[in-house]
Amino acid sequence: MKLPQLAILALFISIVGTGCATKMATVKESGPKSYTIKGRTYHPMKKAYPGFFQHGIASWYGPGFDGRKTSSGEIYDMHGLTAAHNILPLNTLVRVTNLSNNKDVVVRINDRGPFVKDRVIDISLAAAQRIGVVTPGTTPVRVSVIGPADSMLAARIPETGEGNRSRSAPNPFFSNSRNRLLALRDP
Repeated sequence: MKLPQLAILALFISIVGTGCATKMATVKESGPKSYTIKGRTYHPMKKAYPGFFQHGIASWYGPGFDGRKTSSGEIYDMHGLTAAHNILPLNTLVRVTNLSNNKDVVVRINDRGPFVKDRVIDISLAAAQRIGVVTPGTTPVRVSVIGPADSMLAARIPETGEGNRSRSAPNPFFSNSRNRLLALRDP
């Protein structure tokens, strides 16, 4: 290879390598695109506003999908607090409340699904542990939109679920001993 080609190749590798250094991909949808799965067409929402909610069945997904690419482009981590929804915008924060025991958890939509009748959301293993869905596999839930996921908003959402925490919370504002948000005070 000639020197200019090597320089371009090195620049490309450094840019790609830098992009791969972050675990969470930034998703920029130019507009939601309709898609068809198993003969059913889904029309993702352009925006989801706080106050939007949905009742239905939640299920969880884990080992078979762990490490695979999600619809948002990031790698699925079953120990993260994420979920798949078929129409809510990617990178939306939602509160999932288990209607059988009233436990809830806040998750970020980073994937598409579920594609099974009557199911409204697929949550990660970590989220399923927090709200007690692992053993039954499915449960009736309420999905409530909080808003777009940004670090300031996510840091201020109280965590009230009492499920099992096998790993420490990724958010440094959470107390591992009480599963509650520590008081945040403006300076």
